Amino acid sequence: MSTTALSRCVHSSRALLTRGMADQAPPKKRGVMRRALRWTVIAGAVYTGAYYSIKYIQKRNRPTFEGPRKKVVVLGSGWGSLSVLHHLEPDQFDITVVSPRNYFLFSPLLPSVTVGTVESRSIVEPIRKLIQKYHRGPNTIFLEAECIDVDTNNKRITCEDKSGIVGAVSKIHLDYDILVVAVGAASNTFNTPGVKENCHFLKEISDAQAIRNDIIDLVETASFPGQEAYERQRLLHFVVVGGGPTGVEFAAEVRDFLREDVSKIYPGIEEDVMVTLVQSQDHILNAYDKQISQYTEERFKMDGINLVTNSRVTAVGPDEITIKSKATGEVVRRPYGVCVWSTGIAPLPITTTIIQRVTGQDKGRALLTDKFLRVKGAEGVFAIGDCSTIEQDLMIRQAEQLFQEADVNGDGTLSLTEFEALISTAKSLYPQAEVQLSYVENNLERMFQEVDTSGDQRVDYQEFVAILNKMDRNLKNLPATAQVASQQGAYLGTLLSNTNGDIVTQTPAKLEDEGVASFRYRHLGSFAYVGDNKAVLQLPVIGTLSGWWTMWLWRASYMNECASLRTKLLVGGDWAKAWVFGRDSSRI
Repeated sequence: MSTTALSRCVHSSRALLTRGMADQAPPKKRGVMRRALRWTVIAGAVYTGAYYSIKYIQKRNRPTFEGPRKKVVVLGSGWGSLSVLHHLEPDQFDITVVSPRNYFLFSPLLPSVTVGTVESRSIVEPIRKLIQKYHRGPNTIFLEAECIDVDTNNKRITCEDKSGIVGAVSKIHLDYDILVVAVGAASNTFNTPGVKENCHFLKEISDAQAIRNDIIDLVETASFPGQEAYERQRLLHFVVVGGGPTGVEFAAEVRDFLREDVSKIYPGIEEDVMVTLVQSQDHILNAYDKQISQYTEERFKMDGINLVTNSRVTAVGPDEITIKSKATGEVVRRPYGVCVWSTGIAPLPITTTIIQRVTGQDKGRALLTDKFLRVKGAEGVFAIGDCSTIEQDLMIRQAEQLFQEADVNGDGTLSLTEFEALISTAKSLYPQAEVQLSYVENNLERMFQEVDTSGDQRVDYQEFVAILNKMDRNLKNLPATAQVASQQGAYLGTLLSNTNGDIVTQTPAKLEDEGVASFRYRHLGSFAYVGDNKAVLQLPVIGTLSGWWTMWLWRASYMNECASLRTKLLVGGDWAKAWVFGRDSSRI
């Protein structure tokens, strides 16, 4: 081959190669999803590493204690008890958990169980499994029994097996060094006639199951051939008493179920359905921001939920409820099919027993504790959750000092700026009022106008005293929520582990001198599902959120709080199943 021919061949080959490379598609850039997945994995790894590193450092720095183990008895298997167990050091105490319920219940999802959005066994976890998770070894045991008596002088409790099957031995006495009372509370009927006999409560899994069966039974009965229109309307009238989160969520879940599922398989039944919510205050969700209350009320009106506000129930019959308007005094009687009572809490018998026997209690509806959660007048006894209330330092006692410090210019009144500074100062001085003070801070101008009764854009001392009195009256209890009980349990478990339980005999002043921090509730936010795949959220810093995407935040938050991976997967699976196939309307 000649040199010229060889050159032409090489040139042709280069041209073909260049043209082939030009025809190829440019390399693809990494997609957004791939980058997001990568950073999610990195963030998860960093969080996991940091979490276990902190736990390891805390364990290494934890003081060691010698001597016999102290006997810790925990009453209850709810949020407070579980949190205490999680934060107690397993190798430091001999722990006995006593509860008539042998499982932990994820109570915020009870309204979803009433209509089958979530199945009942998806929100419970055996307490023995959780004990094994947190306390491996023989030092922690569980007894399925109910505490029926507490002898605080001799530090001994009496427990009785009240289950369906009772053996030859059904009572036992347990000695304790430290007793943690976390038994929760019952529903408060306010002595309203007929409530106990004719209403459903929504505190236990059995309550949700009974409500679910009754709802389906009512629908089936209303569909029976020849049923009169009046009787159909009565059977399909669902009444909810109480405009708090539980009542609101139940009303929303029932309305969703009847509209999205029942109406498809029971033709013509939706036109007779009515959901009524009775609230004693002017607005539902009155503990939330005003914007959330208004949004929820508008949402309910769009969904056809009948709101009866500023009214109270005076009697409940087998098929008729009596409602009295607080504004006009008008009394109406309405027929109903099922009534769910979800308003207020009352002490359980064991709580009342301790209150009556222990000196230093105010004979109220909850165990009075100091700021370290120690029951007043009962050495070695602690109380957390709905069965307890913390003795408050009333702000009115320091009214003059607070006012003088806030009145920077000394003119005897407070401007809006001075009022804002006062609220900020009070939050640090009175942590028990942080929730209310944060609400005032987030709605500063509106609250200032409410305090300024004279309308002169200044707050004088008398107006200031009036608002402190109002706030002090509302400081008797922290919210009866899982969030409060969980935080108290975490605080108490850590406190007992760090001090080996030696704080039972020390005075509050000595504990403060030693640097022992008192309990301080930190409000992390409040959710509520309001129906039609929408939810509301109130956060301390961000403020209020609502709508469809807030519902996904609500679900993600609840899944994260589930007690185990098993329940997380079950709850997520139930939501997916209900979305694809609808809710199950079988009455089992």
